[in-house]
Amino acid sequence: MSKALFDLMARLADNKYYLGRRYAEWCSSAPTLEASVAAAAMAQDELGHARALYPLLRTLAPKAGVALDAEIEPETRTQFFTMMALSEPFVGWPDFVAANLLIDSALTQIFVAAQTSSYEPLEGRSRKVLQEERAHNVYGAGWAKRLAREGGAIKAAIEAALRRIWDETLCWFGPEGLDTQSDPLASTGTLDATPDELRARWLAEVGPTLVAAGLALPLRQNATTGAWELTESLPWDRWDADRYRLRALTPTTGSAS
Repeated sequence: MSKALFDLMARLADNKYYLGRRYAEWCSSAPTLEASVAAAAMAQDELGHARALYPLLRTLAPKAGVALDAEIEPETRTQFFTMMALSEPFVGWPDFVAANLLIDSALTQIFVAAQTSSYEPLEGRSRKVLQEERAHNVYGAGWAKRLAREGGAIKAAIEAALRRIWDETLCWFGPEGLDTQSDPLASTGTLDATPDELRARWLAEVGPTLVAAGLALPLRQNATTGAWELTESLPWDRWDADRYRLRALTPTTGSAS
């Protein structure tokens, strides 16, 4: 369990850190002055969350069998457990909006599931994170609807940006098929949900926004149960369980690299 907890905190801190960096890159180049100000504020939030999480790695490392070396500090880390989608700068504003709507809200779901965590440092930090993330979720949904209303090439661009990170965001919650007993985080009370439950919660959050905006993503709402469901299988054959990210497709063959 100690290693599973360390890995959770590392990937939360790393993805928060890189999401903050990506937001910061748009502080002076967003399409409006108000958007630039919002990008700066959200960047500050995400980097602040990361700074609150990284010190926990030093505390958790000995019990997890991880060396107390340069990899514990963000300034000296050489390998980050970051989604592939955050590894490079956003190409355009639709990529910013897509990450704000999907990735940001996916990270938030972990903190929702940690509000009663058996790991007290995570429980305490979750409350503050969730207070700040409410504005992020509203902002991402608002911009996604705004771009979709433009129609034509602009709507196509936001749909493409969302689709590029859709699979990886869903896979990021963790492997399919784990029950409470077999999931090391749920079984110890670190989180109050399994990966499949986290995915379902996230779909219930973003699904209504996507459908209301008329954005074509592979999901639907079950007419009988009301639950949101995927209409395409996730690419688990490309899942890198060690780094918690999807491996890229090679451009020539389409096989996993």
